[in-house]
Amino acid sequence: MLRAASSDTELESSEDARRFARSDAGLILDLAGDAVITIDEAGVVRSWNAAAEKLLGYRATEIVGRAFATLLPSGRAGSGILAELRSALGQRGVEAEYQTSAGRRLTLSTTCSELLGADGSVLGHCCLIRDPSIQRAVVHQLYGSEKLAALRTMAVGLAHELGNPLAGVLSLLQLAERQTREDGTRARLIQARAELSRIGKMIRELTDFTRSDGTRSVIHVNDVLQEALVLARYAHEGAPVSARLEADPAVRPLTGSRSQLLQVCLHVLMNAYDAMSETGGTLQVGSQQGGDAIALWFEDSGRGIEPDLLPRIFEPFFTTKPEGSGTGLGLFVCDRIVTQELGGRIEVESTPGVGTRLRLRLPLRDRPPAGAGRGAGARGGTG
Repeated sequence: MLRAASSDTELESSEDARRFARSDAGLILDLAGDAVITIDEAGVVRSWNAAAEKLLGYRATEIVGRAFATLLPSGRAGSGILAELRSALGQRGVEAEYQTSAGRRLTLSTTCSELLGADGSVLGHCCLIRDPSIQRAVVHQLYGSEKLAALRTMAVGLAHELGNPLAGVLSLLQLAERQTREDGTRARLIQARAELSRIGKMIRELTDFTRSDGTRSVIHVNDVLQEALVLARYAHEGAPVSARLEADPAVRPLTGSRSQLLQVCLHVLMNAYDAMSETGGTLQVGSQQGGDAIALWFEDSGRGIEPDLLPRIFEPFFTTKPEGSGTGLGLFVCDRIVTQELGGRIEVESTPGVGTRLRLRLPLRDRPPAGAGRGAGARGGTG
């Protein structure tokens, strides 16, 4: 009896150990940054980690037990799939086309290896899948950072080299304007001086935007909105977009980094312009004082964002723009600036075919509170 009880206990302990081992393995796979899936010899998905769910859209309960061909574009299903997996054994980063649960096609990097049983027999395949566009986006972003650093240097030099001669020309024009007696000549001199003043303003705005320091100071948000609109119009000159600013004159000043707030506002406006670049539309921008916080809002009549994509727009490297026209880091950076540097939050609503409304809530207190972040309603993006 004692021996039987001991044997039963050993069996239970062995089963517990196996169960814990399976649990630990599942936890480790879920912590992996890349998608990891296993497929048996019949081509059926047997395991599916959290990164695979994020990348391809299927929950484990939806895909485990189904054919691996479900993940491939129509026309590739069949017995040839296993042959392709076997041919890819030992090769790293073989690019293949997959189809997400939403029907979106992605070219992903796949590395496969065999799963062997205790007797050496092949049980199936383990595939590690990653999105190569993430690495390309990092390289693109680093290259963009280098170009921005060069632009800052050029902007400072440009302002210095052009500022003094420009001021001299403006003074001479003003002197000539005062001395001339002919109305037509005076009008042309006034017009020339106005255009040169506009050039000077553009140079100042360029140097303000490229200034990278996060020095905290008093921020007049209405001035920032106005400047961001001017810069966005410069970048989209001729775009069929009607922009309107509704600034609340009662808005109180904020304390924070003016250049960072300008960066956020400009990125949101650039997204709005991009969303209306083909069809045109209206863009409304405004500010509003509300208790101990200020609200800035941006509303466009662009193409909007699909509901299944809204929760992802603040993720790094995620973009709805065509490849090569966006890194997917813009809103991610904006979110970090608003929540961590300015202590605020971002709220977004979007309807496909109607447009997008993005709202920034910024506290008036001097220091951003710890743990501030996006609220429950902050699940969306600009059109």
